[in-house]
Amino acid sequence: MLCAGVLAVTGGCGNENLTIFNPSFLNYLQGGQFPLTPGPNAAFVFVRTVNKTSNQSVAFVVTAEIERVQRDENGDLQRDESGNVVTEFVFETHRLRTFPAGNASEAGILYACTGGEQSVERVGLGENLLPSDRGIFVDATVGGGGLGIQANVNPLSRSGGNFSCGDTVVFEVIDSIGVPGNIKVRSFVLSDDNQPTSFAGPDTFRNFERFLQSQVRENEP
Repeated sequence: MLCAGVLAVTGGCGNENLTIFNPSFLNYLQGGQFPLTPGPNAAFVFVRTVNKTSNQSVAFVVTAEIERVQRDENGDLQRDESGNVVTEFVFETHRLRTFPAGNASEAGILYACTGGEQSVERVGLGENLLPSDRGIFVDATVGGGGLGIQANVNPLSRSGGNFSCGDTVVFEVIDSIGVPGNIKVRSFVLSDDNQPTSFAGPDTFRNFERFLQSQVRENEP
């Protein structure tokens, strides 16, 4: 999955439902204004992390609760006594490092929202999606470490109406005196309804969707 090229900035390869993604990177290379949300009726939800501190590197611990279909040892869908497909809920956690300036101040994850073999139900910070989890790490390195700080933000739920497919969920850190690490975390949602339908620059998410469709066609026997 986009192991190289202008859309992917880091990992995500090998998982067809997720990629690490930074629209600002494409905008920097090609100019214009990129869309901030996947858009109406899109099959994705974009989780975006933004570092607005003055001088701190911050790693966000982004976790998504995924509903995933179950298959048996033969690869067939598992069904219950009523014939319904059996699913399970699992957590997927990723650490996204950001820096206080330039394009490195943002990173994100693009999830498949509905359809296929899995869908994202909740997104938040911390490995267990609890406000008491260490949701960010200040001065984190590539190997981990850093000062762990509680997120103090509740996870957002798709079924609860906090976000919809096509939206962008944003987790942002800012300077704040008198709190652990002198950093405050806040979250909000950019709705696909509040976005123009045309752009001066590339439609990043639509280009990504077309790429996925082309990959499916190439992999067909």
